[in-house]
Amino acid sequence: MTLLQNMLFWQDETLTREQRATVASAQAQDSFRRGNAAWESGQKEAAWDWLERANRQAADNPHVMFALALARHAVGDAPGAILLLEALLKQFDFREGWLLLTTFRQADGDRAGALQALAKLLSSFAATPESRKLAASVCRLNGVALWGFLDRNGLLKLEGQTVPDQPEFWLDGVSVQARKTQGGWSFPQGWQRAQVLDVQCADAPNVLGSPFSIKDFFQCAGAVAAGDGGLEGWCWHPYNADYAPDLTLRDPQTDESLLQVNAEAFSRSVSSDQPLARYRRIFVPWEKLPEGPVRVVGSAGQDLAGSPLDARLEWRSAHQTAQMVNGVLPPSFCKSRSRKTLQSPSLFIPLPVADTVIARPESGSGRKPLAIIIPVFRNHAVTLACLQAVRGTVAGKKICVVVVDDASPEPDLAEAVEAFARQHRFEWVRHEKNRGFPAAVNTGLQKAAGCDVIVLNSDTLVAKGWVEELRHIAYAAADTGTVTPFSNDASILSYPSPERKNVVPDEEETQNLMVAAHAANAGQAVEIPTANGFCMYVRHDCLIQTGLLREDVFAQGYGEENDFCMRARALGWKHMAAPGAFVAHVGSASFGEARAALMQRNAAILERLHPGYHAFIAGWMAQNPLFDARRRLDLVRFRAQSAGKGSKPKAVVLVTHAHGGGVERVVQQQAATVHKKGARGLVLRPTENGCVLEDAAAPEYAWPSLRFRLPEEWTVLTRLLRAEGVSLVAFHHLEGHAPQMYGLAAALGCPHTVHVHDYMWFCQRISLLGPQGTYCGEPDVAGCQRCVALAGRNITEECDIPVYLARSERLLKSARAVYAPSRDTAKRMMRHFPTVRCQVKALEKADALLPRSSAVARSVKKQPALPPVGSGVLGSPAQQGARRLRLCLIGGIGWEKGYGVLHQAALDAAMRDLPLEFVIVGHTPDDATLMKTGRVFITGEYREEDAVSLIASVQAQAAFLPSIWPETWCFTLSLAWKAGLPAIVFDLGAPAERVRASGRGKVINPALSGAALNDILIKMDFTE
Repeated sequence: MTLLQNMLFWQDETLTREQRATVASAQAQDSFRRGNAAWESGQKEAAWDWLERANRQAADNPHVMFALALARHAVGDAPGAILLLEALLKQFDFREGWLLLTTFRQADGDRAGALQALAKLLSSFAATPESRKLAASVCRLNGVALWGFLDRNGLLKLEGQTVPDQPEFWLDGVSVQARKTQGGWSFPQGWQRAQVLDVQCADAPNVLGSPFSIKDFFQCAGAVAAGDGGLEGWCWHPYNADYAPDLTLRDPQTDESLLQVNAEAFSRSVSSDQPLARYRRIFVPWEKLPEGPVRVVGSAGQDLAGSPLDARLEWRSAHQTAQMVNGVLPPSFCKSRSRKTLQSPSLFIPLPVADTVIARPESGSGRKPLAIIIPVFRNHAVTLACLQAVRGTVAGKKICVVVVDDASPEPDLAEAVEAFARQHRFEWVRHEKNRGFPAAVNTGLQKAAGCDVIVLNSDTLVAKGWVEELRHIAYAAADTGTVTPFSNDASILSYPSPERKNVVPDEEETQNLMVAAHAANAGQAVEIPTANGFCMYVRHDCLIQTGLLREDVFAQGYGEENDFCMRARALGWKHMAAPGAFVAHVGSASFGEARAALMQRNAAILERLHPGYHAFIAGWMAQNPLFDARRRLDLVRFRAQSAGKGSKPKAVVLVTHAHGGGVERVVQQQAATVHKKGARGLVLRPTENGCVLEDAAAPEYAWPSLRFRLPEEWTVLTRLLRAEGVSLVAFHHLEGHAPQMYGLAAALGCPHTVHVHDYMWFCQRISLLGPQGTYCGEPDVAGCQRCVALAGRNITEECDIPVYLARSERLLKSARAVYAPSRDTAKRMMRHFPTVRCQVKALEKADALLPRSSAVARSVKKQPALPPVGSGVLGSPAQQGARRLRLCLIGGIGWEKGYGVLHQAALDAAMRDLPLEFVIVGHTPDDATLMKTGRVFITGEYREEDAVSLIASVQAQAAFLPSIWPETWCFTLSLAWKAGLPAIVFDLGAPAERVRASGRGKVINPALSGAALNDILIKMDFTE
């Protein structure tokens, strides 16, 4: 099998930019191409290296992961290949993944695992020659007597030692007769709509592959939209990818078949994360389309995403408007050529009254009865949890709940929902055919005519008080049309963060969040551009004026509530957020891989229906009107976290920068120590206009709105910290912070400590590198002023150097303790601040830096080394077989860490064809320039927990740490030692001090570079 079979799409110049974007960066694409080229030329180890690099650069891109799994297996890393495939198959259910997992597990001796993967392959996917051959081999090797599969035409075939003449067949638990043909067994008409097929044989109690997932096999995924020249889109059979889908265009009202379409041509314009997807193109020109809306239906009767739709609706609407402006309305627009009636393109959709309604509206104006409308389609457990939660909050109240089953494809769910509705006296309606979320809501709205309504997704959880808060906000102003609460997943109304994916709360957490939201924001209302349909309160008078949702345009959903809200806004209604209420939202993947296409299609429709819509939303988001409400809620929850720590809570504040790295590691370690002692480790980081407060022991982004503008909100910040009982301020780094932060400890009336990580205390360039990019020699004040004038500052604040030094000295002198990680650092600090005494405190214990021999041995055994010189990754053919020196560099190699030194050394090694090569376990600002020398390979960024094994796997003779500034500690030196490598360092700062003290490496002259450096390196002997 070719390594990148069907995966070379970004190399084809005819493909779209969207397809190329499926790999995250140009660097990742380049690494991927190089990996493919190496594989095709037979250099499997080189392919493995490049694909490992691409995998790190592309952040686990599925396409790269799949190719890497093949490469890992090819070079002997079967466990690594299996891990990648298992991770991929949790995200994507694809044939090639199961085929390879079966193969790899069998080869690795995991017989049970191989049979398990093979059973999945046979039960869901159409058989191919490769999968049939694999099944025969694996079953023979593992003693399986009988197995079965469906071929691409849907015929069932049984194979094995003894194939029975008359097996028993059961569709969804009902016995059926099948007809045996030369090609296999065929089943009665309509069997494609069953869920499972079970095969039972008297002589073979277990048929591998049975029960067969009919629901999967006949699934047709895709999306359709109105294009410039007609109806267009894509589709495919995910479990029978070699079969071209047959589609039918049907009348949405009569279900009459209008047109047959076969999607044979492959589509090359779909951007997808699905590995090896084989999408087919759909295109029906306008002249072939019937008038009015159509359903686009797959072979098993399911609508594609975006169906139903009217591809010519917008054209007719514009044409009709033009004719009306001229006082002419052609008869052709009053009567359809192929239908008796033609749906109006008007934006107003009237609200008809159902035959029976749940309540009659009260006379006069004012509040009306309330109905909760819950459309139901999939997900048994989540839906029942939602209904149960709603029942618990409306019991005993005059609120009707309308449950609309939109022809759920899950029989167990449909039965359970109907039973629940009848038991608890909910109104229950079932569609005979699936019509989509907007249509299901409209059914509920018609049932609830004259009432206020809350449209509620079935994947939500509600808590006591939610209805009351929404209703209160709805009637707080006469022009309020809709109200939406906070939620973990609600776009602009998401909490805690509107920018990141939030954790889905369970029932107890939902109740706690509702209580906190009410305590923080009860009665507060913030105007928003549109409501969010996951939980949308709509007043009856707004609903009557605005009309129903547009099921004729938005198909299965996404954007229909936005359109409704824009229509309501045009009529003078406002939309409000109720941050005093919280409703949990699980979020849905109902449309699978078509979800993105449906959202994109409907977003484009929104913009066409309401020109300027997206700019309107973007402008509102830029103003961030919900920030104060989010921060109030953050504050309530933040304070509640310390309420259980006793009457006298204690906390330590750690002030640091926002750049991560070694400073962040030390901050987190100190915070963990503080937490173990029963106190809170609070971290203050700088932001553009102030700072953000975090609890290091809390989940990441637990309270992202605890941001304070400085100096305006200095009093608010210090008041909050005093309430926390802060007993100590630990200053780790002040880069990026407002000047007020130097006085934090004094404002809180508590002591402080200082932890030195670099030289920002006296060097505004931080690293002691002068204008020429080398160690400055630490001149006097005048020298520093000249340096900054020529080279610029590396701090955000502009401050005169004497003033800057005086401020630092005041903070250092008044500190309870000033900690430096090395003697070298302490000496430099005291040279500039003679009245300050530094305590030397190592950042790691010496015994923690011993080589992890077992971990290194496992990593070397598990991962092959980088290929020898001349393999295509490093070096030249002339050096094959010669003694060579491979040096490993670790981490992010920027200029201060020796990028320039490395580049010169690599160029010289290439020019003189020296037996010298460098492997960077990490990244650089310009990987391509270094690798062009042919003497440098770069693995890409790594996870901290993988660092030691990755360093060991490159099988270097030593680590080379060419940092050109006097570092204060150097964690990458520690990683080298843990991986068992001696280190070569320049005679600068803490690395030189540590190497001399330990004897685990060599110290060289920092003035060396280029040829002089290489001459020293190649003579070094690390065999001792």
